Amino acid sequence: MKRRHALTAGLLLAGASLRGVCAEPLTGKALRDEAVSIAKVLRCPVSPNLTLYESESAIASELKGVIYEKLRAGETREQIFDFMVKRYGEQIRYEPDKNAGTAALWAAPWAAVAAGAVLVFLRMRKRRPAASRTDKNTD
Repeated sequence: MKRRHALTAGLLLAGASLRGVCAEPLTGKALRDEAVSIAKVLRCPVSPNLTLYESESAIASELKGVIYEKLRAGETREQIFDFMVKRYGEQIRYEPDKNAGTAALWAAPWAAVAAGAVLVFLRMRKRRPAASRTDKNTD
């Protein structure tokens, strides 16, 4: 008897957790807004400097249609991203995913800024003593 109650409770909890995963399909303005927000963060495969939202290429139009279809079917944003990454690779994301493989991409700009700051500091430090020596010689 206890086993049956535990099984029933487990099924109820599983059903409740799946309710959040299988979201209601979007419609109207909510569908359009979500599709546009997804298209703004995915890169066009043909025009790599443009997002799907900005691009007017045929493939971008097709992919925007795929986004709408998947949202109407009830898929989540993450499921759509996963589909696009499987189909086109990680470069489809306008911002690469934050993981160990892309850590260098995220750290490189900060490292460049830090290196630039160190170079500026070192140059300024070299110039100061020279300026103070010329002041002493003119006295």
